[in-house]
Amino acid sequence: MSKIKSFDLSNVKLDNLVIHQVGNKTQEEPLHTSTTEVYLENYSPLYKSIQNYFLKPFKQGEFFHFDCPEGGSSFQDNEVLQCVSRIFDDPYNGLLANSKELASLLYNASTHPRIKGGDFFVAVLRDFVVDGDVVDAVGLFKAEHKDTFLKIWDLDNKKAFDIINEEGVSIKKLDKGCLIFKCEKERGYKVMLNSIGNQSVEALYWKESFLQLRPRQDHFFHTQNYLNLCSDFVEEVYNEDHGVEKPAQIDLLNRSLKYFKEKEDFHVVDFENNVIEEPEAIEAFQEFKEDYSEKKEVPLFEEFRVSKEAVKKSQKLFKSMIRLDKKISIVVGGNEQNVEKGYDGERNMNYYTIYFNEEE
Repeated sequence: MSKIKSFDLSNVKLDNLVIHQVGNKTQEEPLHTSTTEVYLENYSPLYKSIQNYFLKPFKQGEFFHFDCPEGGSSFQDNEVLQCVSRIFDDPYNGLLANSKELASLLYNASTHPRIKGGDFFVAVLRDFVVDGDVVDAVGLFKAEHKDTFLKIWDLDNKKAFDIINEEGVSIKKLDKGCLIFKCEKERGYKVMLNSIGNQSVEALYWKESFLQLRPRQDHFFHTQNYLNLCSDFVEEVYNEDHGVEKPAQIDLLNRSLKYFKEKEDFHVVDFENNVIEEPEAIEAFQEFKEDYSEKKEVPLFEEFRVSKEAVKKSQKLFKSMIRLDKKISIVVGGNEQNVEKGYDGERNMNYYTIYFNEEE
């Protein structure tokens, strides 16, 4: 008997779809809402293209819950959550009206001048596998960029061809996307965002102004918090200002990342004793951890299951390279004790000495 995957989109079905056009409110661009749903023939080439366009960006990783809006008393006052709940209750009769309300909410959130208008899709999808359970979802997607393409056709089947250029949505990249799964309603639903490459205003408005989300406190959340903590600790405390040279900083980052890659479960005492090791550094780490938790307003658990997805996502924080001037780089993968830094008074320049047994 095959094992059920924890996250699987291979059997998802697109049931219903509505498309609206949402402009930038500040720029006085219009909001155009549709009067009908879109009919798609099941499993037709168009159906498959649209479904792939919606779902391809989503990978197993971070989840969110709907948060309490400003001025509200709980997450249940979140208007996007309310619309989605009504769609879940009656997807066939409630989709069109509630999708219009969602479009209006998005329009009211599109106030920054850099936010682009675009096509807003609201879809009912079925048969996701999330954490081993089969669940339905409401998908919210936005296409903001248009591509120019060439259209060539045969004139009246006379083998005389003509060509024009047209503008349309490229299905290679989804600009904004959100999947709201029909589970954990009592906590604000389980919500997933497509990967957003930057944290600019035009990217964050989707998550913070429109959807109003908060992180779901699961093993991904805890793993990511500790990895961020380790990176910030090296940057702010375990640094040259406190007598720690760059190779030793990189070594601590490498050993921290290795710990999370190899361990199935995190235990803070084990991490401190086997990764940080030095008593003074452990004490500094503990103090920094308390301040970090208070300032960032995040809980830092002493034990949790390690999320390999969070480790993979956070690897970019752990740089193993020393960059010198503009054209020289030293990669430190271990044995930082064999890399020494010095200063040449005659040349008025810093230098590194590297000791090794053999050259590969």
